[in-house]
Amino acid sequence: MEQFETIFQCHYTDIYRFLLRLCHYQESLAEELTQETFYQAYLSLPQFEGRCAIKTWLIQIAKNCFYAMLRKQKAMPLSLEELPTEPSEDAAHSALEENFAQRELLQNALLVIDSLPEQMKEVMLYRMYSELTYVEIGALLSISTSSAKVLFHRGKLLLRIRLREVYGYEI
Repeated sequence: MEQFETIFQCHYTDIYRFLLRLCHYQESLAEELTQETFYQAYLSLPQFEGRCAIKTWLIQIAKNCFYAMLRKQKAMPLSLEELPTEPSEDAAHSALEENFAQRELLQNALLVIDSLPEQMKEVMLYRMYSELTYVEIGALLSISTSSAKVLFHRGKLLLRIRLREVYGYEI
């Protein structure tokens, strides 16, 4: 238990910030997912073989928790309670539409990233959401710094292409 408490204290902030970015800065959702990440890590700690750094392992669990939440949200229909009961003002309505559009773009981007080859996906997520350097990413994934850079730039290109072709976004 002491070992897990140390892991929690050392990596909580990094995992929370990673999830905060994935959640588009929704603090309560990031907090909830961080708790779920450490819960899953606690349950899985006996199976951790040490083939990667503990932070890498936790980020993988966090990413899996985030994607599970997205799949769950996608399967849930919109309830009547979530619909506005009164007509909103134009400014509030346009802000709501813009917020919805940004979230939809983010979810679509994450779906595209998730469909990329595994190593490219990992590089993209580490670079975009953990703000790790290419050197750190290379070390985490056992690839060269140059490979990490190439995978990231190719991933960005594929992301732009697929967002345009599949979802009609111009980025």
